[in-house]
Amino acid sequence: MTALASALGGALLGALAAMLMNFGISQRALYAIGEDLEIGQAALVTRVREPYLPPVVDKLALSGGTLMRPAAAAPAAAPLRDDLLAARFAAHAYDSAAAAPVRRYVPAGVEQPPVDPRQRDLVVAEFDTAGQARHAARSLSRIRRTIGRLSAGNIAIVTRDRVGRIQFQQTEDMTAGRGALFGMGFGALAGLLLFGLFGMAVGALVVIVNQGADAAPADLGTGLLVGMVVLGGGGAILCGLIGALIGAFISYVINFAYSDADLHRIAESVPAGKALLLASIYHHAGPPVVAALRAGGATLRHTPLPAEQMVEAAIDEARRAVLSAKDDGRPDTQQLITTRAGVRIYADWRRRSEQTIVLLHGAGGDHLAWQVQYPALHAAGFSTLALDLRGHGYSDRPRGADDYRLERFAEDVYDVLDTLAIRDFILVGHCFGGMVATMFHQAHPQLSRGYLLIDTAARAPGLPRWLATRAPWVMGVAGRVLEALPSERRRLFHADMQAFKGTRDIEPSRLVSDASHTTLRAWLLVYRGIAQYDGVDALRSMTQPVWVVVGEEDTVFTVEDSQAIQSHVPGSRLITVPGANHIIVVNNPEVVEQTILSFLRDNQVFARSPADAR
Repeated sequence: MTALASALGGALLGALAAMLMNFGISQRALYAIGEDLEIGQAALVTRVREPYLPPVVDKLALSGGTLMRPAAAAPAAAPLRDDLLAARFAAHAYDSAAAAPVRRYVPAGVEQPPVDPRQRDLVVAEFDTAGQARHAARSLSRIRRTIGRLSAGNIAIVTRDRVGRIQFQQTEDMTAGRGALFGMGFGALAGLLLFGLFGMAVGALVVIVNQGADAAPADLGTGLLVGMVVLGGGGAILCGLIGALIGAFISYVINFAYSDADLHRIAESVPAGKALLLASIYHHAGPPVVAALRAGGATLRHTPLPAEQMVEAAIDEARRAVLSAKDDGRPDTQQLITTRAGVRIYADWRRRSEQTIVLLHGAGGDHLAWQVQYPALHAAGFSTLALDLRGHGYSDRPRGADDYRLERFAEDVYDVLDTLAIRDFILVGHCFGGMVATMFHQAHPQLSRGYLLIDTAARAPGLPRWLATRAPWVMGVAGRVLEALPSERRRLFHADMQAFKGTRDIEPSRLVSDASHTTLRAWLLVYRGIAQYDGVDALRSMTQPVWVVVGEEDTVFTVEDSQAIQSHVPGSRLITVPGANHIIVVNNPEVVEQTILSFLRDNQVFARSPADAR
């Protein structure tokens, strides 16, 4: 009886506590929402804390959901009973003559395209003293504790004293030296323990073998000590060296710090006695971070999008800003354009006429790969539009592996052209950019007036293509692994492509530069996307003028690869450039620009040339 009474009392107390502490949404409200759904539809309903509302809304929108809001004329909820709900559901589902119910929720308009909540922006603030900058950094740390991963990541403080000495410190600077030291210590300790235990066993065994089962305890102790010192010490040295190498490598991979060279460049433009704070922050943390910096007395040089345009992290006031507001009266504009997928694409638009040459760079590059070609193309009266493809340059770096399929890149190009209302254009793509141009044609076969495919291929290389088609699970596993890599950007400036003029196809220093500017994760995911590329069907459907250009000494995508493209495109022309390798855009820029102009002239691509318009 006591147990029964206790159980009943406990049940009553549990029910009361659950009722008071229940954080669920009331069934009345959920039924009301369910009445608005069509057969087969579903709704996700959740409560969100105010600081997390913008990123949650954007994440749901990017996942394909439609954000809903209460209708202005929604009726008050009537008492709900199971029988009435069943009758009402049956009437709405099967009675076509029933009057359409008044909807309680209607789609909510979105003022701006959604942005991936994991997208990082850069904010740079100037302070009168280093002390103010350090105080602001502590404020950002408090914000991080308040709203967690939505706040600042790496924070760097750059100072220049009255005599011109430059100093900087970073919150997430894991240098190779620190990593090697940590790896050495951990490896030495592990080696001492493992090899020491093994050495003790060996020492004891040697004593027993030499003296038999009647070995003296003192001799056993000596054998244990000698074995531990000899093998344990050797193991500590060996494992310490191995740990140092592993630690140095891991610290390089996961180091979120900005490049020292970039910080030195930035520091050179800091007024004497002042300090700069650079913070990498999640996009939706912009308002509280900016508010905290302004409260600390900061003068903001750069603020997160979309409130103000992000500009290049060169603090030299005399330099031209990389991003500027769109101005129809200004021929050259640089913009970040948000696509339908919520990815912001950097566009360098140089307007000279209605006829536009769209330039798509290769893997690991950016829009500056084409800057040498600008003068000749502009002098001929053509506009140019050079993009930083997703994962490159100033464009966003999405997190998901499938965000780097070539179809996604092609849709970004379409969205940028549509936003800028560019209708009269050709596509010029180098290497990976040529593959993107091919996939653009597959999705929008009638838009481009022609294609120049430079040093590219019709399909992915042999082994990657085999894995993608015969063992797609390998691509899936690789994608999940790559998604886990750090997404922080270490380099604040674009790669100086002209510094690599004259380099070979496979140049380690250039590959390291590409990975560090692109971020290792995005760079590798791009190559995963290339492994899944097959543009044969798209090439066979091309009816516009197509020229295929290849360096005679290209060893990445060979002359045979370009011949295969030509065989798939009816009426296309193959141009082989003697002495040129895969880096033809940098090594032979004059050949590239003259080939583009010859393509436009010989094929009369545009209805009338810029000269005719003038």
